[in-house]
Amino acid sequence: MSDPLLNIPPERFSSLLKIGLRLTAERDLDRLLGTIIEETTSVMDADRSSLFLIDVERGEMWAKIAQGVEVVEIRFPVGVGVAGTVGRTGEIVNIPDAYADRRFNPEFDRKTGYRTKSILCAPLRNTCGEIIGAIQVLNKRAGTFGSEDETLLAALSSHAAVAIENADLYRRLSALNLSLERKVEERTKELSAANERLSALNRKLAEISITDALTKVYNRRYFTERLLQEVKRVSRYGPTVSLLMIDIDLFKKVNDTWGHQAGDTVLSGVAGLIKGRLRATDLIARYGGEEFCLLATGTDQAGAQVLAERVRALVQNAVFEHGGTAIAVTVSIGVSTWEPSLGEDPEELVRRADTALYRAKEQGRNRVCA
Repeated sequence: MSDPLLNIPPERFSSLLKIGLRLTAERDLDRLLGTIIEETTSVMDADRSSLFLIDVERGEMWAKIAQGVEVVEIRFPVGVGVAGTVGRTGEIVNIPDAYADRRFNPEFDRKTGYRTKSILCAPLRNTCGEIIGAIQVLNKRAGTFGSEDETLLAALSSHAAVAIENADLYRRLSALNLSLERKVEERTKELSAANERLSALNRKLAEISITDALTKVYNRRYFTERLLQEVKRVSRYGPTVSLLMIDIDLFKKVNDTWGHQAGDTVLSGVAGLIKGRLRATDLIARYGGEEFCLLATGTDQAGAQVLAERVRALVQNAVFEHGGTAIAVTVSIGVSTWEPSLGEDPEELVRRADTALYRAKEQGRNRVCA
């Protein structure tokens, strides 16, 4: 049996091939549907074309038809009307007189103001052979639609169905990609925010781990690490470092007289007072109980004694308020300064400062010894 397409005139066959290439290249579904209608009307020498798609979930045929500047949407059940019949049976329908055929639905003409005379309608089948819609041409300009037109429209509908399927797949893949990109972007932002919160928490934890909870200055563990680093540094590169051991005089009396909460107020007050007067390179830590250590980098013994005297006078002139009571205290300070004979031994620096502090206590408190 010969191929019916071979009976189509060369010029119409050539037009069919060009249309197929144009439809295959289009990826935008809305533009594609418009192109199908436009090309079908031209190649079929028809007055108007319509393209109907099947809404599987609703069991309806639908189409958007342009009437001037207004877009009219038509919906009807599969099986109703000419296009609905083709959508259900999958058979080409050729009607020379529309109003003489009971399958014709005049609703189309009523909504568009058009007068349908002849109709040729072919099914749209996807690559799996499933009917996805119908393409319909109306009112052939010269006479009625013949067998050659049926063959041409069937071939054109095959090209159109494949192009629609590809465009729809492309649209769904594009939407999926966009959705995935947005989700990745959202997850990336969430992860970035979570990392920032985690970093902030880690910084906070790190700060807490080296900070005395009561006085908010460094704790003894951190002071010991920094002292070792500083002694190693000055033993290799110089110039020097000094250590001040600071002890609040008669602190037990504060606790016994006004209570431990008052003692905490004094401890926090003394620590804050000293911390507020230090250079950025200096470090103060709570060594234990009422005792503090002050590490003065790049400070020789003479400079350390001047610093210690300033700290002593600062505390002596301060008053700490607790529960409406003004509490005054003094401090004794022992000073030691690194010298080459100490090498990299931080314990000896601490021992010398502690010895000097003990001497300051023996000599009457509220004084500096080095």
